[in-house]
Amino acid sequence: MASSAELVKLCKVKTNSVKRLHKELGYYEKERDKEQARVDKMKAAGADISDVKQAENVLQESAMMIPQTRQRLEAALAELQSFVVENVEDLKETEELQAAKDTLSEIEKLFK
Repeated sequence: MASSAELVKLCKVKTNSVKRLHKELGYYEKERDKEQARVDKMKAAGADISDVKQAENVLQESAMMIPQTRQRLEAALAELQSFVVENVEDLKETEELQAAKDTLSEIEKLFK
C-alpha cells in the first residue's frame, strides 16, 4: 500500500491528466471548426482546387485527432474514478480528493 503522501501525489497527477486531456480535446474541436470554416470560405471564394484539397487534408488530420483524444480522456477518467473509489478513505479531507471529485463531475457531464 502506498503512503498517504504518495496517494496524494498520484491523485494530483491523475486529476491533472484528465484536465489536460479535456483541454486538448477542446483544442482539437476548435481547430477542426476553424479549418472547416476555412475550407468553406475557400470553396465559396472559388479558390484553386489544389489549395482547397490541401486545406481539406489539414481539416481531416484535425478531425482524426478528436476520437483518439476522446478515447484517451475516457480512459484517464475511468482510471481517476477507480482511483478515487479505492482510496477515498486514505485521501479524505484532502484538497486533492476534492479537486479530483470536482474534475470528475465536470468532465462526466460531457459524456452524458
